[in-house]
Amino acid sequence: MKILDRYIVRTYVFSLAIVFAALMGLAVILDQFFNVNEFFKNTGGAQPAGFWTILGNMANYYFYKTFEFFQWLAAPSLLVAAAAALVRLNRGRELTGIKAAGVSLYRVMWPMILVALAVDAFYIANQEGIIPGIAAQLARDPDDLTLQDRFPVDFIRDEHNNILYAPLYDPKTHEMLAEPRAVPGTNNIVFVARVRIFLRDSKYKARGTIEAKRAVWNPKKRGWDLTAGIKLPPTEEAGAMDRPPTGPEGDPYPFYATNVGPEEILRHRASDFHRYMGYGELKTLADDPMRGNRRQLQVAMHQHVTMPILNLLVLLLGLPFVAGREERNYFVSIGVAVVLFIGVYVLSFVSTAFGNAGHLSPLQAAWLPIFVVLPASILSMESLRT
Repeated sequence: MKILDRYIVRTYVFSLAIVFAALMGLAVILDQFFNVNEFFKNTGGAQPAGFWTILGNMANYYFYKTFEFFQWLAAPSLLVAAAAALVRLNRGRELTGIKAAGVSLYRVMWPMILVALAVDAFYIANQEGIIPGIAAQLARDPDDLTLQDRFPVDFIRDEHNNILYAPLYDPKTHEMLAEPRAVPGTNNIVFVARVRIFLRDSKYKARGTIEAKRAVWNPKKRGWDLTAGIKLPPTEEAGAMDRPPTGPEGDPYPFYATNVGPEEILRHRASDFHRYMGYGELKTLADDPMRGNRRQLQVAMHQHVTMPILNLLVLLLGLPFVAGREERNYFVSIGVAVVLFIGVYVLSFVSTAFGNAGHLSPLQAAWLPIFVVLPASILSMESLRT
């Protein structure tokens, strides 16, 4: 790497670090502004003894959230940092000297594009590896960081194509529980809504049901230990979900092996849990004809391919605007970069909304921003006065 390349890389990386820190801090502050009451609600007030609990919960929450924020901030940070770096070179008349020496502006931009490619590589690794691995932490709400509340397990599909359901799940003990109800006029308790695993074949045809009073996660066996577990044949009986057992109805079934454990349950609790999935997981769910949000999953799946491309195209689109005029004011260049990103973001948002609503196919919704921004980026780079 030549001296010029090292100098430009150092200048760009320095600007990128400052921009990332500023935008990340702004994102955390805004998120805290909207969620501060939830943090206090979670810890029972801001008493002196609870201050460190609040601070610890917030630090834990935002440590994981920074990986999600990075996905949102990568594209604007690359462009704004490029604007800041080029303005710094302009203010010192260094770009004038570089061009006077016969060096093209394209040559100046290449080191920045290489740095952007490295950032984009981490973007992909974060999207496909890091975020899916910490999805359970990302799916938490600020008011349940201690995981104290029980909640239902709402029909989660596992690797065997089966569906898991439980009326109650205790995240502290990793137990799925049946819902006990008293029989009117007696002291008897029946477990009406029980833990159920709906078995399906590869063509989504029912193969039967596993029922239990209780299921405890076994991390060594990677599955659920079932209390009073039985396997029943397929039934189309109306109200089968809420009927109490009438006696020994099936074969004993003490254990069920599955990839759906405590982390998967917590991740699926989020209404937009697909945001924390990798491409492979999204494709598996999108191929399930029983899912009601298949179109949304398909759009998200295709965007896992298009978004890293769009990050680079936004940079290429904006570079000529922030580097073309040496007399341009610093804040004007930053403003141009921000406006360009907002325009691309609005286009992507509208395209995604149309895809989710069915007005565009998932493939069209994901690739439409690319088809619009790519020619605009080429024309922008071609118009650069070097």
